[in-house]
Amino acid sequence: PPGDAGFAKFTAGTSLHVPLTNGAIDDAATFGRYLLRGLSLHGSFDFGVLHPLTYGGLCPDRTCPTDRFYAGGPMKLRGFLPSGIGPRAATGGSSVPGGDSLGGDFFYSSTLAASVPAGFLGGFFHRSGTRLVGFANAGTLTGPFWGRDAVCTPLEAARSTRVSAGVGLATNFGGTARVEVTYAVPLRYGPRDGMRRGQFGMGFSFG
Repeated sequence: PPGDAGFAKFTAGTSLHVPLTNGAIDDAATFGRYLLRGLSLHGSFDFGVLHPLTYGGLCPDRTCPTDRFYAGGPMKLRGFLPSGIGPRAATGGSSVPGGDSLGGDFFYSSTLAASVPAGFLGGFFHRSGTRLVGFANAGTLTGPFWGRDAVCTPLEAARSTRVSAGVGLATNFGGTARVEVTYAVPLRYGPRDGMRRGQFGMGFSFG
């Protein structure tokens, strides 16, 4: 037998980074020269879909909370707490107003950003290659589209998109770690979302 849970899960993502200029930047460059000679544009998009498999009635037609997606937080949907958006329980949520997060069967997150070298701030910012970033994030997390617990259609999921915008400082360490400090203002959000404007994030990549 397949067990007590069956599902198919798919995630994918892509990113694009485009330096607009490649001129050398000297130590005495003003902010205007950094803007003109070090400006880069960035974009990313990630999404995931989870679908229950019943195996002819052997498994439930709903997904388990431990298998679902969760969204929000630094690096992805800034301005919102980790697991800060999407379906919520009626109770719980001691650290996030609105109840415990229940997860969702569909999510997407996207980023559009522009950055310039922050070396004009001097010291560590110059030595580390820290960049000053302006960004806009959009994304959502919804409950299932199928089964007896279906709560919305794909179109309604798109209409539930959250949006935030802000600025931050980001540093890359050795090509494997990224650290960022950001301040983001949620511009479009739900009544039970958990939000936090100032955030610190860290991410790693290998291979």
